[in-house]
Amino acid sequence: MSDLAARFGQLAGEYDSRKEAATALVGRWDWYTWPGLDLRPLHFERDLLKAGRRLAARPPVDRDVLRIGFDVDGHAVVIEEYSGFLNGRLYYETFVSHNGDVVEAAHFDADGPIYLHEYRFVDGLMRSVDMVARGGWGRELYEYSGGRISRVEIEHNGRAPSVLTAEHDDRGLVRLVEVVGRRSEVRYERPPPGFDLEAVCRTIEDAFLSLIPDAVARLMLDGPAACVALSYYRSDALSFELHGATEDERAALAAIDTRAAWSPADFEASTDVDLDDVESVRLVRQELALLNAGDLDANTGSEVGRRLLCAVAAQLNLRDWSDTLPVAEDFVVYPVDLELVDLERNLADCLPPDRLSQLRERGLL
Repeated sequence: MSDLAARFGQLAGEYDSRKEAATALVGRWDWYTWPGLDLRPLHFERDLLKAGRRLAARPPVDRDVLRIGFDVDGHAVVIEEYSGFLNGRLYYETFVSHNGDVVEAAHFDADGPIYLHEYRFVDGLMRSVDMVARGGWGRELYEYSGGRISRVEIEHNGRAPSVLTAEHDDRGLVRLVEVVGRRSEVRYERPPPGFDLEAVCRTIEDAFLSLIPDAVARLMLDGPAACVALSYYRSDALSFELHGATEDERAALAAIDTRAAWSPADFEASTDVDLDDVESVRLVRQELALLNAGDLDANTGSEVGRRLLCAVAAQLNLRDWSDTLPVAEDFVVYPVDLELVDLERNLADCLPPDRLSQLRERGLL
């Protein structure tokens, strides 16, 4: 590791030479969807990602995309990453050298070197990777059973060591479990035969309709509730919190900014909803994340989750809340991402048109 750290310290002066040497080996260039390719076993599976797909041509400049240069043996030797947020600008470059059973990848941005990885192979299987980066170091050790990855030991400075164990059958990966100390977490599990995502989502809707009123009753409000927001991050709508506001609170926020009246981050009252005990919710979150990972716009799974919460909110807006907590006459329940990107279409999906008109008349939309 000390030798790798020393070589990382020299990378700043090697950008031009590494780029020239790697580019000279390129026999063909291909465009790939994000996140591209990675040599490390289970690198994508552990984070519910999918390797990038090769594209026939570069997509529009507002999409994240990679251009990968391959040598005559099919090894990736240059990886260029272009940002849709930056209107298609190149922002990362990786230069990969292959020297027998040792492969080295040097990763750069405009400010210089970001990381240096050294991969070591035995009989064609990666056995270890040592990593040095701006933020520290790491190491992974790999074990195999029948030629398939079965165990990954992971160590990064500043983090507790962890172990990934992988189970396979003749169809491929069955389960991936991470153990950190005494804590064990399923990182991936193949859905059972006959798994129907749409049907399971309907079951989860019913569970949420039962759990949410009990959580709303725990909100500590200073007066009748004007609204309750199911607040989520756009990448995972099925992990949400409840936030509530009174009429006075919402009016004060609206006087500052209309959209602030709908911003759960600005509400004082909030509570958690214990969703992890809902049957199949972990599996559905997983499948929605994988839908995102397989989509060029990375929003298919997020859209399914968004619509699910809107369907739940629409049902909750038909509920009689008098036995749960005091509510204002125009009380509404609505889902919204914390950035308020989905606000308008969520309100349209969970409220009837006349209610939307009333909110606009009151200057709340």
